[in-house]
Amino acid sequence: MKNRFIITTTDTIENCPIKRYIDTICSNIVIGTNVFSDFAASVTDFFGGRSGSYKRKLQIIYNEASKELKQKAINLGANAIVGFKVDFDEISSRDKSMFMVSVSGTACIIEKNDEDIKAVDCHSQISSIDLQKEIQRRYIVSRIKKSSPICKEWVEFLLENPQIEIVEDLIKRYISLDVNYNSNEVEVTNIKQILSVIPANHIIPFVYKYFKYKKIRDLIEKYNLFDSNSIYEIIKQELHIGIHLLSATKEYYNTNDLQGMKRILEYLNNLPNTGNIENVKGGIFSKCDEKKFVCENGHKNSIDFIFCEKCGINIKGLNEEELNIIEEFKEKCNIIEDYIN
Repeated sequence: MKNRFIITTTDTIENCPIKRYIDTICSNIVIGTNVFSDFAASVTDFFGGRSGSYKRKLQIIYNEASKELKQKAINLGANAIVGFKVDFDEISSRDKSMFMVSVSGTACIIEKNDEDIKAVDCHSQISSIDLQKEIQRRYIVSRIKKSSPICKEWVEFLLENPQIEIVEDLIKRYISLDVNYNSNEVEVTNIKQILSVIPANHIIPFVYKYFKYKKIRDLIEKYNLFDSNSIYEIIKQELHIGIHLLSATKEYYNTNDLQGMKRILEYLNNLPNTGNIENVKGGIFSKCDEKKFVCENGHKNSIDFIFCEKCGINIKGLNEEELNIIEEFKEKCNIIEDYIN
């Protein structure tokens, strides 16, 4: 009960005072439909004033838009949405038609009184539509877990009904596919589509589990899956890979992210030297030793050189690109801190 997220069309919630208004948020979902052909094929149903397929499509896109709005609010640290509004619209072009649902509200933090919040979590019945949907869901999930090729119908279902339990299966399947083979292109695209609608917090544990694969690191950057705690652990294991992951972003940053980012910077600021400044014996005609910058690979450079002439790394073993990434990360951290504070 304590963690229950509340969405209401009203501007206040009885017995739950609003402690802080965070931001207004909105979400739009557009989905292709065949509802008009469904209407034509079911004239009796239409004149009866109700279309079953039409209703189902509207319910699907309404549910997805609401889920997305709720996730945005949670990412902002909210535990409620007030002033919830929904609007349906049709988008038509030539012989194609799509539906769009727009939902909006104000993300906020409320003070909950559990005694005044009643929720019914049990189900005493199930509709035929929900039953068929669950049968289809279980079949698709079981086939994907057995590494069956993903067909178009499955993609459509999973885009409308994201399934958290298959995330790792999809990622492992994605790793196994060679994108250089044309036969795998469709499968790769399908997996990316399915992953794109699953909330980031359910994908992050698995993408960082398989971070050593470059294609997974590319996914982290493409889908804004930055996670400071995961990257901190990677930097301690694989410094250079971890630094490149600092370029990843996320949709919203909070104080926890800021603390994690500061911890990363503190670790990077205290990196030990992998090279040295050494006294090197001069040439044939020189009796004096010279101070040289010797990189971790043993290359001797002028003391004035920041980067090794041969391998391009500095005294800490970092190259110029990595230093630029760290500087950009510092700037991002400073901006987030200024904004949050």
